[in-house]
Amino acid sequence: MDATVEQRVLREARAELVTAGVDAFSLTATLRRARVGNSGFYRRWASVQDLIVDAFASIATWPDVPDLGDLRQELRVLIEAFDRPGAWRSLQILFTFAGQAARHPELYARVQRTVIIPGNERVIAVFERACARKDFPGDADPRALAAAFIGALTVVEQWSVGGHNVGTGLETVLDTFAALSNRSA
Repeated sequence: MDATVEQRVLREARAELVTAGVDAFSLTATLRRARVGNSGFYRRWASVQDLIVDAFASIATWPDVPDLGDLRQELRVLIEAFDRPGAWRSLQILFTFAGQAARHPELYARVQRTVIIPGNERVIAVFERACARKDFPGDADPRALAAAFIGALTVVEQWSVGGHNVGTGLETVLDTFAALSNRSA
């Protein structure tokens, strides 16, 4: 299967997840919109679940952040990835699926294992490096800092949906976490 076919199927699978969710996901509709036949699909994916996992993986938000030696710069890389066009919509798809996890426990466990946890680990790595540099007090928990950072970005983005100004933005989240560190200027 050439890359354009794969990309079309993934694009349409994401669209299907947005409109139908996992519960009503239609492979037929996805392939029809992608203009790909069943044989083209099965040359790349063994099952619908494999396609769904790959679709979720293709919308993962958190990149690997190189060690830049500076918490603010590393958090900026994360915020830029979070703030790119389509990133919030991608997270909404994952949130919707999390709400359906009880109905699809095996599939959700796969998505957690292959998409959600590795993404979160990339954010945790930023805070682990900052803690190792002594940017935070010695008893600071990098996992808790990462969870708070992800949560803060998510809430600020959710508040801003529809153009509502709640008096804070992603830059404020960046400034706040940088200020919490011992090395803030």
